[in-house]
Amino acid sequence: MRFCRPLSAIVGGLVLATASATSAAPLPATADAQSVNAGLQAMRDYNLIVLKDLQSSSQVQGRTFVGGNLSGGSSNYMTNPGGQAGGVALTVGGNVTGGAKNINNGGSVKVGGNLDSGANMNGGGSVYAEGNVKKVNANGASVYSDGNVSNTNAKDIYYGGAVSNSNGTKHAGDHSADGIQTAIAATTASLTTDLVATSDFFAGLDPTHSITYSANGQQAMFDAGSGTGVAVFSISDLNAALKNRSQLIFNTPIGYDAVIINVGGLKVSLPSSINFNGPSGLGANVIWNFYEATSVDLGSKSWYGSILAPEAQLKNNNFVSGSVVAASMIQNGEIRMNGLSAPGLTALSNTAVPEPATWAMMILGFGAIGSVLRRRRAAFAR
Repeated sequence: MRFCRPLSAIVGGLVLATASATSAAPLPATADAQSVNAGLQAMRDYNLIVLKDLQSSSQVQGRTFVGGNLSGGSSNYMTNPGGQAGGVALTVGGNVTGGAKNINNGGSVKVGGNLDSGANMNGGGSVYAEGNVKKVNANGASVYSDGNVSNTNAKDIYYGGAVSNSNGTKHAGDHSADGIQTAIAATTASLTTDLVATSDFFAGLDPTHSITYSANGQQAMFDAGSGTGVAVFSISDLNAALKNRSQLIFNTPIGYDAVIINVGGLKVSLPSSINFNGPSGLGANVIWNFYEATSVDLGSKSWYGSILAPEAQLKNNNFVSGSVVAASMIQNGEIRMNGLSAPGLTALSNTAVPEPATWAMMILGFGAIGSVLRRRRAAFAR
């Protein structure tokens, strides 16, 4: 159900600059404000969030969170993190298998299961795994495993099981990595709740703008122009909207806190004819919200703007420039920074602030109370 009701600035659905009637409609408040805000913050904190399993043979420039297992060929993480540098570069709730994982710019790794693929820690980040660890080159940093460690080189090796064919100062009987899987599972559950709530909230917004086409029909154009607040596009069938077009044109929005493109449909794919060569900074405040999708296939197309598809399997064969959220993913193209920032995008609860009519009653009530107190003080003075 779509809804949009006028709200005063004191109650507003989002804390935004006042939107003109022609640029962006007022937004509804939401009872899920806490989850929506947490979902948006997660998209700022991570370059890639996969709630279940990720199969990758590519790279992610910023931080990556995987709630399930990580498989596939050799892949690279935190290659160009910008403001996401440092801390945990790669978090995996399950097992890490396949080709070696390369962790760059000093990022660390946390794994809830076994790290069987091997890892090269480039820049001094440490490895933490509740399960077994194999074939890690920690380059002077430490490895912590609640299980067994084998074929590993590190400055210090802390282990709860056994160690074999490994170099470094060994610390037996260490269980400091115990509990990682439970902690990651709890984070995954929270992220799932928050990101689905965020997607649902955006899906409920009435559109303020429509896709247009060039005179020759070859260009499909998203142009919100300039304005304030949040602009919303709605597309029920993306493939049909782009079919027989040669270019997807997305003009850089000016002044908006965010532009939301709500895309319907369970199975979303792109026509082979379309090419998308957009401004690289779209991911900062443009969100493609695949709110119904169980699968999204970007094919061989480059993609600009952040992607919110918390219940879909996402597949890409070219780069995505922006923050990415998916239920599961087959990644064959780079995930680039230029992710979501949109600092003005902050949801307010519809119960956090009284409605205008309630404010009026409260003000009248305060006045009546003051009148009674004045009469009482006068009586005491006599």
